[in-house]
Amino acid sequence: MMKFIFINAALLVFMPFINAQSPIIDLEDKDFRNIVQGAYYKDINNYLDPFVGTWIHTDGNTSLKIVITKHEMGDAGIIYEDYLKGEYQYIENGTELVNTLANTEVTTSGIGGSLIIKNNKKPNCDDCMPNERRVSFTISDDERELAGSLTLKKITVNGQEALRGYIMGGGPYVYHEDDPPAYFSMRVPAGTYIFIKQ
Repeated sequence: MMKFIFINAALLVFMPFINAQSPIIDLEDKDFRNIVQGAYYKDINNYLDPFVGTWIHTDGNTSLKIVITKHEMGDAGIIYEDYLKGEYQYIENGTELVNTLANTEVTTSGIGGSLIIKNNKKPNCDDCMPNERRVSFTISDDERELAGSLTLKKITVNGQEALRGYIMGGGPYVYHEDDPPAYFSMRVPAGTYIFIKQ
């Protein structure tokens, strides 16, 4: 029992020093080839904040709704980081094909990431301002075990806050010719989407 009390007391004494050793690095400077273990990659300039909210793209009776929240100092294994998490609902020709909106309290997500893109990085952005930042996420279709990328840029449409989103990837994938799957891609089609803030 005394050994247990001593260990707990030692942890309480040294914990502030352990935390002080963890560097805080600007999330924008995160380099996947050179990750600093134990670091906190913080959204120092709040580049993630403008993407938070509920956004809807509509085209006739087809719609894509995304709900994005910001999370600070999330545990990402060997680092901590600020990140965006989201869920989505896709309705095509009046029929709901995907709905992950109920998953807001689980750790996995339909949309998630923390990649801040400067305007000179891909995907290309011809109308980005020199200091403008975009964000890129993974968008998952768990039922089909596929994922693509979703890149978002802040825009204004008829005086309203909006996002221009570009989805790419998500299929087709390689399979054995004797056992083809019933589907080849995510249920949300690749392409460009204009989302209006709700």
